[in-house]
Amino acid sequence: MKRPGPAKTGGKALPKAPATVTPIAAKRAQKAAVAKSAKPGKASRAGIAPRPGKLSRSGKAPKPGKVGLFRKISPETKRFVAASRRRKIVALSISGSFGLLVMLILATMFTPLLAVQNIEVTGTHRIDRVTVLKALNNQLGVPLPMVNTKAITDSLAPFALVDSFSVVSLPPHTLRVAISERQPICIVTVAGIDYLYDPAGIRIGTASSADNYPRIAIVGDPKGSVEFSAAIDVLLALPADLLGQIATVDAKSKDDVSMRLRGNVGQRIVWGDGSQSVLKSKVLAALIKNQQKTDYVTFDVSSPTAPVVRYGNF
Repeated sequence: MKRPGPAKTGGKALPKAPATVTPIAAKRAQKAAVAKSAKPGKASRAGIAPRPGKLSRSGKAPKPGKVGLFRKISPETKRFVAASRRRKIVALSISGSFGLLVMLILATMFTPLLAVQNIEVTGTHRIDRVTVLKALNNQLGVPLPMVNTKAITDSLAPFALVDSFSVVSLPPHTLRVAISERQPICIVTVAGIDYLYDPAGIRIGTASSADNYPRIAIVGDPKGSVEFSAAIDVLLALPADLLGQIATVDAKSKDDVSMRLRGNVGQRIVWGDGSQSVLKSKVLAALIKNQQKTDYVTFDVSSPTAPVVRYGNF
């Protein structure tokens, strides 16, 4: 059969249209390969493909939202975790120590763990020690940390010779009370009897012939006496070695105090008032040192900057 020839227009041939060929078989084969390689379930429920990530050793990408077992931690994260762990350890240690301390305090205060079972009394010479122990029996059974010095003070109040005391706890069960007794400083004759008195005017006991304390010549009870107080001020201002040489003190008033030294001669001292006591005692010690004990003299230190030594029997 004869193919038709090109159409002619005006006796001329028309140009041929280019032919377009679509390779359908090749596209079908490509789609089939893509569909075969895709596995169901890889896409999310929303139809979004998972993000591309690093491939594991097996060549597969890890599932989204999961972290590998041996994932490397940054140095900043390590420091933060270590600091947080240290803070927790310190907080737990402090809480545990505080709780243990509270428990120990409660145990010692409200249990017989440190209760007083033995009482020791020291420093008693003129006071009967057994009587003092009986007065302190109310402290038995009291925990050592709970011992109250006010309660001990009340128990020792009836003992006039107790000047002061101190308390020492000797765990686990011993309480020691160290007593300081009043010390005599002079002898005062009251109603024909010689008594020992301390600087506060408290009677300590009866004086014996072996007591070489200065005698204060006053009338009546020393406690509350102005003359006694003036004489005591002078005695307290004297050095210890000079105090032992004083035989008598005569305090007519606080401005007129005189004394006599021990010995057959009985050297006299005119002290005056209670002012400049330290200077007077130093001047008097120097005058006595430069004088014979057998001389009949009077040491007048009432004006210590201009002392006077008067000789003669008096």
